Amino acid sequence: MPILDIIVFVIYLLLVLGIGFYYYRKNKNTNDYYVGGRDMSSFHVGLSVVATDVGGGFSIGLGGLGFMMGLSGSWMLFTGLVGAWLSAVFLIPKVLNRARDLNFLTFPQLLKDTFGKNVALTAGIISFIGYLGFTSSQLLAGAKLAVGTFPDLSLEHALYIMGVVAVVYTVFGGIKAVIYTDTFQWSILMIGLIFVGIPIAYSYLGGYDAIVNSLPDSLFSLTNVSWVQLINWFITIVPIWFVGMTLYQRIYACKDEKTAKKAWYIAGLFEYPVMAFMGIILGLMARVGVEQGIFASEGFVNAANMDPEIGLPMLLKTIYLPD
Repeated sequence: MPILDIIVFVIYLLLVLGIGFYYYRKNKNTNDYYVGGRDMSSFHVGLSVVATDVGGGFSIGLGGLGFMMGLSGSWMLFTGLVGAWLSAVFLIPKVLNRARDLNFLTFPQLLKDTFGKNVALTAGIISFIGYLGFTSSQLLAGAKLAVGTFPDLSLEHALYIMGVVAVVYTVFGGIKAVIYTDTFQWSILMIGLIFVGIPIAYSYLGGYDAIVNSLPDSLFSLTNVSWVQLINWFITIVPIWFVGMTLYQRIYACKDEKTAKKAWYIAGLFEYPVMAFMGIILGLMARVGVEQGIFASEGFVNAANMDPEIGLPMLLKTIYLPD
């Protein structure tokens, strides 16, 4: 492994752990720990919401969609924008003030007050199972990205590292640690992709003509998706914005209704078009890389024998290798 990459990776992990321990010392009570003192800004909450929703799925899942479907895969995160804005209009006004008045700290408390303890318990169990799978997939996505960058690192070891770091800074620092590490990580991701990743990949692959001529026209179309797929995305993604336990936690953390709505509008815009097209375009570029044979030395001679979700990590690793 390149020593510089290892140093950067270790510093990054230490920084997020440092944020967690900083807020461990700053938190004074349960309100600070669970809902950030109910005084969080729209910018930080908005970035945290989109980071939580997209997370590792941006780097891996969206890249995989771009690899397989091309630009039409971006419609998946359009449903995220719709869900975010609908919940800002219809959900937040019904939840936030009530949560402040009754000092709710968690989603099940709202359900208990509304429907009774049996419903709250059932919802808690369902949420635990659901988020166990969601968190596992996010950790796996991050581990795949790490393995793509550090080939000598096994997927199992990468999962251990990602899991331990995420659990430690979350458990110790509470919601503020989560929100501020989300902001920190999201800022690095945006700056890196906008000013480094996409431009370098574009140049490495030969520019516009080389990219367009490497793939069929269907991958550059926004209509290369069926109505069944679009409906499936709407059904599976939009309702999450009304039942997601982590989203309620962030609603509670906002200082007022206006702040919460603004945070959700910010999150929606970052989902679509910003993150949708950045992730899809990078996945599309990874597909171009396969067709140009730049992954042949890794054993991937065509798209058919390659996991679409490993395309983006492979692309980022390849374009930064020294000649």
